[in-house]
Amino acid sequence: MERGAGAEQGPPPVSVVRRGALAFIVGAWLTMDGARAVCQTGLPPTDGAAASRPLDDFMRVATRYQYDDVSGIEPWHDWSLSFAQRTPLGSVIAGVNTARRFGKNGAQLEVQAYPYLTARSYLALNGAWSGSTGVFLPMRLSGEAFYNFASGWETSVGARYFQTPGPDVLYYTGTLGKYFGNHWVSGRPYLTGFARGDSYGWELTGRRYFADRFDYLSLLVSRSVGAAPETRDPQLFTQSERPSSFLARLDRRQRLGASHLRLTYGAGYERERIAPGVTRLHRTGTLGVEWFVP
Repeated sequence: MERGAGAEQGPPPVSVVRRGALAFIVGAWLTMDGARAVCQTGLPPTDGAAASRPLDDFMRVATRYQYDDVSGIEPWHDWSLSFAQRTPLGSVIAGVNTARRFGKNGAQLEVQAYPYLTARSYLALNGAWSGSTGVFLPMRLSGEAFYNFASGWETSVGARYFQTPGPDVLYYTGTLGKYFGNHWVSGRPYLTGFARGDSYGWELTGRRYFADRFDYLSLLVSRSVGAAPETRDPQLFTQSERPSSFLARLDRRQRLGASHLRLTYGAGYERERIAPGVTRLHRTGTLGVEWFVP
């Protein structure tokens, strides 16, 4: 899932979570990361608010827009539209991501699946394809296995394969997370090898839940050396010098009154070193709406 542009994944009902299954929330990132989305999970709060106003996710339609004020060049625009369906085998999400970057328009198709393995484990699978050179990568594939321990710990291990304008890239990654009541924290490293030197990085995520598992505030901080797996600039994979980046992002997801709509919005800041002595700054804003089909 691309940073700031990915689809999100919906959790199973509260009763399933209490039996030890998993709540699925992909966060990014949704973001249309023609999606962020990175798989992120979260358990619902245990207070009475969630039970008094239930909201399920058997079927969901979502749209999201992201604006990047990028230093030195014209702004970037990203928009996504996705449809999610929860089945007895797990959730499936299909969507289209569009973007305008570097004066070019592009489109990308993306499919995600989150099949259950056991009551405490599942897979996060993602594939995205595009013919829009210079806007999206030609192909992204990823697979990751997650396991939830009874003590509230969660871990995962997986890999991501990118077909890029330069050499193909294989990232190795995983997560280690912990639930503390209505809070969730997680760390993710990743590593890959290039002829010009290894690329590596990390992400830290913290989340606070409010009324239910669809109502939260999330903070993500990441640092990378080399082309980050969530970068939205395909040309960074062709650089002779390794780029680097630092990102901080704050996201909110909340219910609109008693309706079946959810509002998502956020802001972020990213600092990229794209060449020796050349820095590119991103100031990002996102706005989206989700409709949980009754």
